[in-house]
Amino acid sequence: MNNPTYFEALQWASLFIKKHHQDEYSGELLILDQHNWTHSELIMHYREEMPLVEWTTFQKKVAEVGSGRPVQYVTNLASFYGRQFYVDERVLIPRMDTEELIETVLKDTQLPINSEVLDIGTGSGDIAITLKLEKPTWMVTAVDISKDALDVARINAQSFKTEVDFRLGSLFEPVQNDKYDLIVSNPPYISENEIDAMDQSVIDNEPQMALFAKDDGLYWYKQIALQLKSHLKSGGYLVCEIGYKQGIKLREFYQNKLPGAQIQIKKDMSGNDRLLVVHL
Repeated sequence: MNNPTYFEALQWASLFIKKHHQDEYSGELLILDQHNWTHSELIMHYREEMPLVEWTTFQKKVAEVGSGRPVQYVTNLASFYGRQFYVDERVLIPRMDTEELIETVLKDTQLPINSEVLDIGTGSGDIAITLKLEKPTWMVTAVDISKDALDVARINAQSFKTEVDFRLGSLFEPVQNDKYDLIVSNPPYISENEIDAMDQSVIDNEPQMALFAKDDGLYWYKQIALQLKSHLKSGGYLVCEIGYKQGIKLREFYQNKLPGAQIQIKKDMSGNDRLLVVHL
């Protein structure tokens, strides 16, 4: 194909990517990222010829997506709560489902204006940074066991000019003597026996230690429960993203370990378990 128009390039990309059983709309994301265009702006350029250098680069990126590499890793960008976060293979790609955690914190909790917040397993920093941007008076600390993940999170914090206290370590180790008004977490929660039901591109490209957990995916939630009273203030909240069929077991475990606490399992729009909410 000679230099195509943007419309022709998109048609080619869609067919190529679909043939390789990947998301056929990834080609559009590649062009939008290249120019920082909106969808409407792309349409306005449909009939313009794509420059040769851009066409060459576009074909290479489309081939990467066709091979199974997530488009977010190709562009180094992932959308979360209306913002673009830097991502690469050192961190999980932020998911739209996790935005429900943000919505729950902002709408369903009653917290002080100067709340102290802890994000466990921050990854790219999407949750911690978003909460800080939405609530600038909150003091946010974020921990992760992976130094590589924290490096990515710091890139995002710098990009958004946000002050988040990033610390290296597992669970509460980096904050042993601290208590918080709000603790949030999207920990690894996929059971290893669920691997056959997962998208192959996720298995092949995203960091394994951020995906899988022992004890049918419940290990990290149980560890949080066992230490929660030492780190969550009276009247505080724990909000965690959970697996789609983990709600019953987690409610029972938390009720047993934290008698008197209010335990809620929130479902997503599809009716699946999505969030664990604990109010001390």
